[in-house]
Amino acid sequence: MTRGRLGGYFAGTAVVAALIGFMFGWYQAYPAQHARDRAMLRLRVSEARSRTLDARVALARSNYGDATKHLSEAVRLLEAFKTSDQDHLPPTESSKVDQATVLLREAGAAVLTAPAAGTAHESSGRAERASNLLGEVYRATPEP
Repeated sequence: MTRGRLGGYFAGTAVVAALIGFMFGWYQAYPAQHARDRAMLRLRVSEARSRTLDARVALARSNYGDATKHLSEAVRLLEAFKTSDQDHLPPTESSKVDQATVLLREAGAAVLTAPAAGTAHESSGRAERASNLLGEVYRATPEP
């Protein structure tokens, strides 16, 4: 009987230690998960902004094919951001992301329809406004 009790005590102690370890690990991982989520949020916004700036450079060089690729990639990134991470932003910043998406779509459509000098200038202006909006969103997100 003493061996049975001793085995029971060891098993009970192991279960309690496992539960305490699990709770401690979960509690310590929670802040790390928030920091990771904030870092990914900032990364996705900055990636879309860099594509927008690349499109502006391509428009300045009259390279409309690259500009179209960069604008469509920026729109794709913002659409993916909208489905996964946009709910982590305040409503004002979320609306800025939506405005930037609309501006980038308009800029891409203008480049595709008629890549003339005036249209390229207008597209570059829209891309600049979108880049500024994305910069504001980036600065408004908390650092990890």
